Amino acid sequence: MGMSTSRWSRRKITIAVLALVGILALVGTTVATMLMPFLQNDRPDVPSRASATPTATEPRLVIKPLAVRMVTEAFQAQPGQCDPPPPPLPPNEPQAACDVARKAHYQLEPVSIVIGLTNAKALKLPTMDTYGVQIVMDGPSSAAFAKYTTANVGKQVAFVRDGLVLAAPSITDTIDGQSIQLSGDMTKDTADTIAKLLRDGS
Repeated sequence: MGMSTSRWSRRKITIAVLALVGILALVGTTVATMLMPFLQNDRPDVPSRASATPTATEPRLVIKPLAVRMVTEAFQAQPGQCDPPPPPLPPNEPQAACDVARKAHYQLEPVSIVIGLTNAKALKLPTMDTYGVQIVMDGPSSAAFAKYTTANVGKQVAFVRDGLVLAAPSITDTIDGQSIQLSGDMTKDTADTIAKLLRDGS
């Protein structure tokens, strides 16, 4: 009888221990489930990998170099003299040319300098009710044109594109900078036409 009681006691103890283990396992699982979000939030942030997205870039403006010739003579164009205008000649030969409006006729020396342009645009002059054209040169051309204008102060030059004189200013001083402003009695249409010819040719 005593032995049966002892076995029964050990059995109850074993069942109690197993039950306790089951409770502990259940509590442990529940606690782990409750703590998991906090443990995950406490992990150091992993830097996200940025995806390289190609950005669209505007195409670079490519402008044909601009020829500059000295003006030897300038006349008012006679009827039919500029219609059609004289064809362009090789740069090492003198050139007869007309302006864009077909109102002036020029005798020009061979090309004396060629300048590289990065932009040309029409603009309204702030102090007058007329328009002009702004030319922007590249760096090397700006330096070369500064020396050129220094050596030719007082002379008249012509900016020539495809056999047309786009402008024929007189050099009054050294032009030291990358920007040249062509002005005169220009309408908006004339300025737009000259700027387009400078950028694109005829």
